[in-house]
Formats: sequence, C-alpha cells, structure tokens
Amino acid sequence: MPNLRAAAAARGFTLVELMVTVSVLAILGTVAIPSLTAFTASNRLSALSSDLVSSLMLARTEAARAGLPVLVLPATGGVAGNEYGKGWNLYLDNNSNGTQDSGDTLVRTYAALPSTLKMQGTPTLRFSAIGYLTPAATVTFVLCPSTGLKNGVLVTVPPSGLADVTRISTCT
Repeated sequence: MPNLRAAAAARGFTLVELMVTVSVLAILGTVAIPSLTAFTASNRLSALSSDLVSSLMLARTEAARAGLPVLVLPATGGVAGNEYGKGWNLYLDNNSNGTQDSGDTLVRTYAALPSTLKMQGTPTLRFSAIGYLTPAATVTFVLCPSTGLKNGVLVTVPPSGLADVTRISTCT
C-alpha cells in the first residue's frame, strides 16, 4: 500500500514543467498575433468593400426604379484621403439638379468607418435615372487600413455603374 500513497502524492506539475509550458505559449503568441492582426484587417476591408459595392448597387437600382438621379455623398466631416471616413449617404435627387438640398429624399445612411480603415473616393457620385454614372467617367474608391499595412482594395465604377473590386498592395 505505501506505493499507492506515493503515487497519489506525486500528482501535479513541477515548476520546470510550468515554466516550459509558459515559454512555449509566449513564443506561439508572438508568432500568431501579427498574423491575426493582418487577418482581421483583411476581413474588415472585405466587409467594407462589400458594403460599398452594395450601396452603389442600391443607388443604381433606386435611380432606375424611381426614374430620378441618386447621389452618393460622403457624410460631413471627412478629410482629404479619407473622404468617406465619417460614412456616406444616398439621396434621391428629386429636383434633378445634381446637388443635395432640402428637397431630396434620404435613401440610406452608412455609418462611419472604424478608425482602423480609411476610404478615399470621388466626393460626389451621381447615378442617372437609367442607372448610369453622370458624367460618364470611371470613378475609383481606395479602401486601405489606416494602421500602416500595405494591402487594400480598389473599387472601380465605370460609366455603366457596375462596380469592380480589385485587391491592391499599394496602400500608404
């Protein structure tokens, strides 16, 4: 019976085993954290580009449905290089004058971006009553992390109004 008591008393971890485990976890953590940061930034960029493209498709569809132009405008407070940082709005241009005024109907408001992202683009985007861009010129939006990572997204909108999303590696 004395051997059973000795075996029961020997349960647990030694200090050396505990220190080795903590060291291994620390090493794994230093390797995993930077990858997790880049992964999170990439997911946020994907979500933002999806929001932007869906809002552009909504604006185009709403213009064709209502038979009136729709304006895509950054919310007030955006800064150069991050014009859409405070969010953006879609307006039905009821008087077709090409500018947002009190007679226009707010279609949808998009919330401000997280501080880790920035979105640069044309200050005013106008879809005609048939869903094409007016004036007929290609418009681009650049979506980048504001944390210094180089990978971003370029959203290109040709005159037809159908957005195209491309990954870029030139964010600054």
